[in-house]
Amino acid sequence: MNKEASISEGVNEALLALVAALEARDLFTKDHSTRVAHIVKLLTGKFRMSDAKKQTIYNAALLHDIGMVSIPDAILLKNGRLTTDERDLIRHSPEVAAKILVSITSLKDERLMILHQAERWDGDGYPSQLKGTKIPEGSRFIAVAKAIDAMTKNRSYRRARPLSYCLDQLKENAGSQFDPQIAEVATSILCKGLLPD
Repeated sequence: MNKEASISEGVNEALLALVAALEARDLFTKDHSTRVAHIVKLLTGKFRMSDAKKQTIYNAALLHDIGMVSIPDAILLKNGRLTTDERDLIRHSPEVAAKILVSITSLKDERLMILHQAERWDGDGYPSQLKGTKIPEGSRFIAVAKAIDAMTKNRSYRRARPLSYCLDQLKENAGSQFDPQIAEVATSILCKGLLPD
């Protein structure tokens, strides 16, 4: 292994340790990033793309929430609905993640995917109001995967939603919030009961 590869592997291990530390802060988000990455892997497996691209999207999914390290415990662990100001702070976490990753050139593609994970197919997302295929493909996979995990797992402010609710949301928001092709594949995967525990 050359020095550059060794440094890159060390950086990746450090980032995964950061993800683990972040998830340890909150029982309700424990293993969230791992589950999102697993869902992304299931989704990308149904699309024609290179193994390298699938791996890059998987890496981005694993790291997608590292910007949450900037969120105070009082907000992250709040037992109840967030205020507008608190939601606004959380909305900036993808930009924080992008700043954390900016100097890691080996993760430049993942950084872009993470930055734009909250964009919407209809252009009403953030931070750049990108629309349709202007949104990085990996970001579109992450958006669907994290929505599935958020709906199907318990949160501090609500219980997990039933699978039927998740399916309805994917169908209802395909073409508005979500890339319609990815939402359709996600619906098929959910119907087959392939979600991670």
